[in-house]
Amino acid sequence: AGLIEGMPFILMDDGSYDLHLNRFFRVCPGMGARSPNTWRSYAHDILVWARFLSERRDRKTVWQADRHDVLAFHRARRLSDAAFRVSAASWNRGIAALDKLYRWAVEEGIITTSPFSYGVTLRRAAGTRAVLAVTTNRARERAARQHDMRYVDLGRYLLFRDVGLRGRSPDGTDDPTWRGRNGERNALFAELLVTTGLRLTEGGSLLLADLPRATEAGLRSVVFDLPGAVAKGGRPRRVRIPRRVLALINDYIDLERTISSARWEPSVTNPLWLAPEGGRIVDAAGKRVRLDRLTPSERRRVLIGVPGKAQHALLWLTEGGRPVPSATWEAAFRRACVRCRRFGIDLDVSPHTLRHSFAVNMLSMLIREQIGAVFDPQDRHGAAYRRILGDPLQKLQHLLGHASVTSTYIYLDSLAEAQELVEAAADRWAQDTAGDAQ
Repeated sequence: AGLIEGMPFILMDDGSYDLHLNRFFRVCPGMGARSPNTWRSYAHDILVWARFLSERRDRKTVWQADRHDVLAFHRARRLSDAAFRVSAASWNRGIAALDKLYRWAVEEGIITTSPFSYGVTLRRAAGTRAVLAVTTNRARERAARQHDMRYVDLGRYLLFRDVGLRGRSPDGTDDPTWRGRNGERNALFAELLVTTGLRLTEGGSLLLADLPRATEAGLRSVVFDLPGAVAKGGRPRRVRIPRRVLALINDYIDLERTISSARWEPSVTNPLWLAPEGGRIVDAAGKRVRLDRLTPSERRRVLIGVPGKAQHALLWLTEGGRPVPSATWEAAFRRACVRCRRFGIDLDVSPHTLRHSFAVNMLSMLIREQIGAVFDPQDRHGAAYRRILGDPLQKLQHLLGHASVTSTYIYLDSLAEAQELVEAAADRWAQDTAGDAQ
């Protein structure tokens, strides 16, 4: 039927099923939307729109909407009372999903025209004199905030890890009332994310064969290649993992993971078998499959061992020996935040928060290293400053796997160094203007 694991579908409140609407999700991977998180985001935004049309616009379907419905939707979402009003960024995100839906529907002949109106904007191509005509959806709001980035500093992260995930008391002692399970595994997963910048899906899809071997002595970190099939946007990248974290992961493999694997014999449809030496995978028919081409869902089917004594090849397993779903990690983080708040520690940490924390702290350290390496007081042409601001951002871009360095600029606003520079400049400006006034 063309269904893909993790692909959403929409049922209306009366149980009806719109074939064309749900077919849109099946074609999303061919239109550049390959992430399951993107599919879920599209589905949520389209569902909100469909419910609005049904409940507020005379039970219209998404295919009957016109520009008047778009205007009414904007009034309800952006011009209502503060308690019910969404941000401009949320509005634009929803419009992007609906725009993709209606462009596809027009191409497929499902509808003749889109309910949106469009304008043409002239833009100069980067690095050239060419002028491009870009079609833009007029429903988008120009004043939208581009990013909503949350991160935690090191001290608050350690409280989250030890109090929330490990179940300790804020003073570091054991809490006799703690009844949590898998605390050490969850804390180690958080440690992996915050020290490498991996996304939830990336960190949760690692196979045992992906882990590097700490061969060179003296290095504090070890590199391994993250396959493009796992990374967002299909962009492979090289990841550095601290030797300390790698050692803890190896301890987890030898102890907790081994116990979990022994409790359950996998029952997997169309399993893929990983050779004992690692790096070579075959299907049930013996056909070889490249490891770096396996998607996160396919990696959940990879087994090691032999039938009757097999186990999953994924790094992170449940107590029953099954792969840990992404929803389990998210739930564990939510419970950890609730536990922290019981002790008066106000935290709201998700797996992606730790990626932001890695980025902010890494950029801070890169800038400090760069300042010490290239600063030259005799440089009057700004070359040093370009190296200071350019190189660290580009290095962080590669570490995070961003397609464009513009996505990495959001972390500059969170740097303590950047805030100190702004405050120092403001104080100097105030002193200079006061002197002129005198």
